[in-house]
Amino acid sequence: MTSIQNFTGEQMASYFGYTVAISDVNSDGMDDILIGAPLFMEREFESNPREVGQVYLYMQVSALLFEDPQVLTGTEVFGRFGSAVAHLGDLNQDGYNDVAISAPFAGPDQRGKVFIYNGNRHGLNSKASQILQGMWASKTMPSGFGFTLRGDSDIDKNDYPDLIVGAFGTGKVAVYRARPVVTVDAQLLLHPMIINLENKTCQIPESTTSVACFSLGVCASVEGQSISNTIGLTAEVQLDSLKQKGAIKRTLFLDNHQSHLTFPLVIRGQRSRQCQDFVVYLRDETEFRDKLSPINISLNYSLDESTFQEGLEVTPVLNHYRENVVTEQAHILVDCGEDNMCIPDLKLSARPDKHQVIIGDENHLMLIINARNEGEGAYEAELFVLIPEEADYVGIERSNKGFRPLSCEYKMENVTRMVVCDLGNPMVAGTNYSLGLRFAVPRLEKTNMSINFDLQIRSSNKDNPDSNFVSLQINITAVAQVEIRGVSHPPQIVLPIHNWEPEEEPRREEGVGPLVEHVYELHNIGPSTISDTLLEVGWPFSARDEFLLYIFHIQTLGPLRCQTKPDINPQDIKPAAPREDAPELSAFLRNSTIPHLVRKRSAPVPELPRQSPVKVLNCTNIECLQISCAVGRLDGGESAVLKVRSRLWAQTFLQRKNDPYSLASLVSFKVKKMPYKDQPAKLPEGSIAIKTSVIWATPNVSFSIPLWVIILAILLGLLVLAILTLALWKCGFFDRSRPPQDEMNDREQLTNEKTPGA
Repeated sequence: MTSIQNFTGEQMASYFGYTVAISDVNSDGMDDILIGAPLFMEREFESNPREVGQVYLYMQVSALLFEDPQVLTGTEVFGRFGSAVAHLGDLNQDGYNDVAISAPFAGPDQRGKVFIYNGNRHGLNSKASQILQGMWASKTMPSGFGFTLRGDSDIDKNDYPDLIVGAFGTGKVAVYRARPVVTVDAQLLLHPMIINLENKTCQIPESTTSVACFSLGVCASVEGQSISNTIGLTAEVQLDSLKQKGAIKRTLFLDNHQSHLTFPLVIRGQRSRQCQDFVVYLRDETEFRDKLSPINISLNYSLDESTFQEGLEVTPVLNHYRENVVTEQAHILVDCGEDNMCIPDLKLSARPDKHQVIIGDENHLMLIINARNEGEGAYEAELFVLIPEEADYVGIERSNKGFRPLSCEYKMENVTRMVVCDLGNPMVAGTNYSLGLRFAVPRLEKTNMSINFDLQIRSSNKDNPDSNFVSLQINITAVAQVEIRGVSHPPQIVLPIHNWEPEEEPRREEGVGPLVEHVYELHNIGPSTISDTLLEVGWPFSARDEFLLYIFHIQTLGPLRCQTKPDINPQDIKPAAPREDAPELSAFLRNSTIPHLVRKRSAPVPELPRQSPVKVLNCTNIECLQISCAVGRLDGGESAVLKVRSRLWAQTFLQRKNDPYSLASLVSFKVKKMPYKDQPAKLPEGSIAIKTSVIWATPNVSFSIPLWVIILAILLGLLVLAILTLALWKCGFFDRSRPPQDEMNDREQLTNEKTPGA
């Protein structure tokens, strides 16, 4: 024997050459060779090789000259793909021979499978057109369905080759008869294909409404080897089929006002054309927006089995390689010139009415937008404004007459929030719109230094559909106006105190001296929040080991944690029972608008001795007790209050009579942190001094005298006056000597007075 051609396998022990078959799969008139290697191991992963089997197709390009092989690989492990290969002939009557390849141990229970591969001008299709499944299972051994194959035999004489499959494990043979193949040539005929919405030539049945319409023809013819003279098809027509389910269909059948229709189409005789005509109309243009995209019309057909001849053992099938869906498109006439193609030139500009927003503020913001079209009409033109997560859409600005009151709608797609404004359908050439969109920006606590609004005009035009992209950056800043204020109650102490003397070694609070209370309020005016603040008070505590203002109690309101250095009440004096705040202090705690520093009183202030200047005692010249407070979170409008209750150590000042003093506590604050990602360049800080005056005055001896004392004093005064008068009379104090002439005249007068009565 002489070797005329050698084919070598690529893997040892793959059983390359276990089966060999000859077939002209590409119909070039030259035989091609198929070689099976059923034990081929696929080594995609070296650690886990898979025995899948392969078949090699060597196509002959000239006498004894073969191309590199086309390789078909099995899909099931241990299926022994390629154990048998058979030439089938032309199963589907497409002019190319087909082959069958078996995998006798594939499938459930190793029942076996047979794969049908159709030929083409390039070789074999890489995907099987049909897979035959083994129907038998053996209890003792695999059925081996496909262990032997025989094809290219027309057993039933219907001009189509049949296939015989052996299953040695069950001792059975299966005969598969090829079914006649029907090839359908279907068409959709539209007239006109461009629809003018203004040309309303049809009338809806039982209505006076006129609509734009067009005719739709569905035509089909059939051909095939050994098929019946009468073939029935079931046709289904879908109007505007590219629109998603639930979307508005722009076209409907005039007769039933539906967008789909199923009907039978019977074709008598091969290559005999059968048509059926329908009228389709367009909805009113106010019912839909899309005028640019084509109106896609699809025809789907299948064989109507009810029209098959009775008694047929083998019924026909549609050609597997001929699409059973036909589509055609109609277009809506638009004002886009002779080519019916609109190319817009969309321009967009925008600016915010403020370039900065403040954390904690209401932050009402308006975007001033200008949209224009400098090209041809833009269909379904819409303005899209993407909203950052920190902002909320409020509405369109309508108070400005220069703004266009467009229709805008808030939408959400997945997690993207947006405002969509209708700019027209179409947005005609030369359109120029100005509008304002209002937003609130309340959620800024966890954001960075800025937020962005992204804007763009989009249309459904095919060419140049969108405008330029605009991104507006709004800066974010934290601003907190913080103030410290305070009050002293009383604002001044007048010494000495009437009917009171201090104890030399006081054991209770009342024996120390007059009550002095200082109240400090740290108020965050806002709008931003402060989260970490240091509040410090320098308290006039002592001078030269003598106490000045002796603290008994510190009270806080709000997020305050305070400590003192040194400790308060070092003498361990028994504090007095708590009492209600004075009206002025209560008002201070209730009303944050009360002025700070020293308060004026309506009571008259005694005059100070002119020669005595006021001595100011503060932390620069005396020893101060330090009060340090950590202040927590204060939102805008909130406050933290520190109240210090003390007593003036009277003994210290009574030793220095007539020396007026001013005791000053210095309170300061410094904001250390704000609860935001980015901190301001400068954080708030400040300080004030709260003063309590100690003055001296001459004791005021005027006091209220009881009425009985006044009456008794008057009576005693009258009695003393009477006794004094009587004593003077007795002593002749009221007698006096007169001149003699006067005495003679008096006697003569008395004589004259006595004469008439004689």
